[in-house]
Parts: sequence; C-alpha cells; structure tokens
Amino acid sequence: MMVTTRRDTWIRLAIMLLCACASIWLYVVLVRLSPRLNSAGPTGVGEVLSWARKMSPEDLDLIRRRTHGRSYAIEFIGCCAGLFALYGMMLWVAKGLKRGWLAGVSAALPAIFMGVLICAPVMLSSDVYAYSYYGRLLSVYGVDAHATPPKSSLTDPFLLGGYYKFVPSVYGPLWTVISAGLTRAGGSHIGLTLLMFRMLEVAAALGCGVLIWLILKRLAPERAALGMVLFPWNPLVVMESAMSGHNDTCMMALALLAVWLHLRGWKAGAVLALALSALVKVITWPLVALYMLMVLRRTNGWKERALFIGQAGMGVAAAVVLTTFCARMSPNGLTAHTAGSADFYENNYHELVFKGLRRLLGEEADTLNAPMDFQTWWVVTTNRTVLHEGTSNKSKDLCRLKPEQVLLVLSNEDSEDWLRVYDPADRLQGYVDWMHLDGIDDPPNADDDPAVRRLSGWPPADWDTVITANRWIRVVTWSLFVGFGLLAAWKTTDIESFLVWGTAFFLASQLLVFTRIWPWYLIWPLAFGALKPTGSGIRLAVLLSAGMMASYALLDYVRTPWDWVYEYRSIPTIVVPVAVFAFLDGRFRRRDGGRVDSG
Repeated sequence: MMVTTRRDTWIRLAIMLLCACASIWLYVVLVRLSPRLNSAGPTGVGEVLSWARKMSPEDLDLIRRRTHGRSYAIEFIGCCAGLFALYGMMLWVAKGLKRGWLAGVSAALPAIFMGVLICAPVMLSSDVYAYSYYGRLLSVYGVDAHATPPKSSLTDPFLLGGYYKFVPSVYGPLWTVISAGLTRAGGSHIGLTLLMFRMLEVAAALGCGVLIWLILKRLAPERAALGMVLFPWNPLVVMESAMSGHNDTCMMALALLAVWLHLRGWKAGAVLALALSALVKVITWPLVALYMLMVLRRTNGWKERALFIGQAGMGVAAAVVLTTFCARMSPNGLTAHTAGSADFYENNYHELVFKGLRRLLGEEADTLNAPMDFQTWWVVTTNRTVLHEGTSNKSKDLCRLKPEQVLLVLSNEDSEDWLRVYDPADRLQGYVDWMHLDGIDDPPNADDDPAVRRLSGWPPADWDTVITANRWIRVVTWSLFVGFGLLAAWKTTDIESFLVWGTAFFLASQLLVFTRIWPWYLIWPLAFGALKPTGSGIRLAVLLSAGMMASYALLDYVRTPWDWVYEYRSIPTIVVPVAVFAFLDGRFRRRDGGRVDSG
C-alpha cells in the first residue's frame, strides 16, 4: 500500500494545480478553434452574459470562408491530445491519494473547466437545439414530440435549419418532459434556454463525480480519488457536458444513482433509478433486466423475490405511465427502424465493412463512393441568376444560370440565405441565393448521371447489394451481441460483476450494434467504468474517448480533395484505440501471469 507523506502530498498538489492551469489554457484555445469546425453551432451565450462573445450562424459562416487550408483541424487534434496528456498525468496523481482535502481539490477543478466551456460562443453539436425544439413541441405547441411535428412548428426559432424539424424525437419521454420544463422557463429566448440545458448537464457531470466518490468509498476506498478523476477530468466528458450539453450525462447520473441506492439497500429504488435513466435514453433498459436478475439470484426465498418484483415492477410501471402521459407520447417504432436501416452506417467502422461487402457483391464504384450522411434534393432556378464560388454576391462568378435550370442541392447548412448546389449542365459546384430557387421533385433519369450518383445520399435501400450487405452485418453483429448478453447474464452475480458487465455492455453495444457512434456515447462506459478504475473496461473507454475527440476535426474533410480522410475516419477514432487496447491488455495479462482486473 502506498503511504502518502507530507512532502508527497504537496508535490501532488503542485502537479495537480499545474495540470489544472495548463488544462484551462488549452480549453480556452479549444474554444477559439471550435468556430472553424463545420460541426460548430452558436450557443447564444452572449445573449445572456454581456461579457461573453456573441456569434451567429452568419458569423460562423464568415469565419469558415476566411479559413484556408486544414491546419486548424490539426491544431484542434493537437489541443485535444494535450488535454488527454494532462488527464493522464492527473490519473497518476490520483493513484493512492489518501488525503480527503486533496481529493476534494481534484474534484472541484473540473467545475472550473466546465465554467470556461459554458461561456463558449459555439458548441460542436446541434443536439441541444433538438432538445429545445422537441421540448417546445410539448410545452408550446402541446403535441407529441415523438410523432410527426405539426407544420406550424417549422418556423420555430430553435430549428437552426436542423433536419430534426421533419424527424420525431428518439429520446425517452422523461427527457421530453424535462425539455418541456426548461423550454417553458426559457421561453423564446434562445441563449437562455440553451444555457439552461448545458448547465443541467454540467450539474449532472459533477453529480456523477460525487456519486462515483460515494460508491467507491464503500466498494474500494483506496481507489475513490482515482475513480472520481477518471470521469469529470476526462476532456470528452468536460466538452460534451459543458460545451455541447448532451443528455447522456444526465442519463448516466441516474444510472450511477441506482448503484448508490443498491449499496444503501434500496434495491427497488435502484430499479426505478435505472428505469428513469432509460426514460431519458433507451440504451440503459437492458441494465434494468440485468440488475433485476442479479438481485433475484442473491435473494433467498420466493416470498422476498415476489416482493422485490412487485415493488420494482410497480415503480417502473408508474414511471413509464406517468412520463408517457406527461409527454403525450404514443408508441412508435422509429428508434428500432432507424437503428436497423442501411443508411445508419455512418461514423463507425461498419461503414467500411458495409462498403466492402457491397463491393464483393458486385456494386459499381460510383455508388460505393457516395456520401451517406446527407440526402440531396433538387431545385430549379426561378429566374436568371449566378452560380457563385462563395456565399456572397461579391464572390467569384462561376457561371450564369438560366431560368428553369435544374440543380442538385448538396447541403442545407451553409447559410440561411445560400445553398450549395451542383449544376449538372456545367458540371460545377457553387452557391446560389435561396430567393432564386424553388424545390422540385427528382427529375426523371437523374440517377443516370454518375456525378449525381456520387454526390447524392446513396445507395437506395431497395438495392440487392445493400439489402444483402445490411442483412449480413446485422445477423453477425446482433448474434455476437445476443451471445454477449447471455454471457453477461450468466456472469453477473453481485454488484461488482454488475459494474464489470455493465461497462462491457456499453462498449459492446457501441462496437457491435450501434453502427453510428458519436463522441458523447463514450460518456456511458466512462461513467460506469470509473467504478472499476483499474479495470480493462475503463482503459478501453478512455482510449476510445481520446480517439473519438478527433472525429470533430475529421468531419471537416468531407467533399474536399482529402475526402479519404473523412471516409476512413473510423480507423483513427475506433480501430486504432481498440488495437492499442488489445496490445496493452495483452501485455498486462502476460505481466500478471494471465490475471488482470477485468473491471
């Protein structure tokens, strides 16, 4: 056991403060770099905090057009690498930390990091706008956010040109109710409403740190400080909670609350907390079954088992009925349909496997190279106009467009006034002012043009190659996942093994069946894995979180001369971290004679 001397304490404190100061500086740099990324959207924080920088979609568009080259993507990745290096140093400091006040200091510092990012003028995802819009569907329009939105909502100030204006909510009814409450409090004030969502996630992230500390003080006191640093100090957690405000942190706070309630002996309460977590996002529903199976195994007598099932079942049923009623939600199969469709292969290594299988099945190269992240649509010019090089009348004229000239829209997020289009007649890409365009149905025989096929959101779901490749991938991955679930059910016999297999479940779901992975999904295994801070599960989660942070920069290479960087982004973000983990885990096992903490 490590003995912490007074000198060692002060050395650790000095290193901790140095790491904190360097991290704050890098977070400030990251805030300055973020507006250059294509995924950046305005937070509106300048509307609430007078000293914070104001930034509109037009300002972001201007910044991107003035940015030449791709050096900023390298700068962003370098900044993230520096933050993870400091995070690794803090993990070394936290090992064997004994003094409570020092652990308290380490826990308080992430609040400063999040305070820096809460004032950021941009976020790296538009999900908070989606939360706000879905909440307003309930609080303002009085309709079910999980059904087709009413036409009257399509002018809502929170849409920001987002595709979700046509897509029902895939979140749970509890999150819809929470969103409705926040949007009712914020009204039509965009900056205030978004800030409240982000502050909620900051509170949830810090709450996760406190729960991790309380749980580990019971399970493994000597590792409590390490576990507490593992989660709230992780740069991905800091950014996705404070900067982008993702509800995954809130979901995991409820899941950690379930573990704490279990340790207090409130097992039915733990089931209810897990159910509430799943009513934010459906991903934690399997943990409800896994936990109940574990409790039933450890409960003596059928009377006690029946009492537990009755109490837990009544709590879950009440939560489901109450939140569903308050959210005015009607059941639909949107989530299952979306997760099973062929166009869900995006932002994961499955995309490469999917294209590889289609190539083996004989599909042509033109359609294999088509982007999968956007569904193009067609417009026609209403009068004579000009195809410009940029989103300004002062930018270079590429060609003159005649009335009734048909164009393919390549993006709807470049500007509120301009659309990026492809002109099949002149074989040119450029920008046209919205006021000169009108939407039309797809022209006949448009798909005969190889360039159109390459630029469109292909392939069609009814192609034989697509159906077969999708079926093969689904059968293999879901078979592996079901096999994993049966193994987890067999191995989960106590709370320790529940934490191990719960972490493994989050990782397996992302690597096997969640064929569209986003960085904030790593919050799931990071939160649960922190409860087994020396285990292999948290090691893999940390490596994946470091890799996935780079995806924000790699997304900027789509439809550029460096498009292959975008196409193969899953290799540095997912494949390489998994390979590094496999190598390191093998070394740990050889060093320990085949024994390794599997937590």
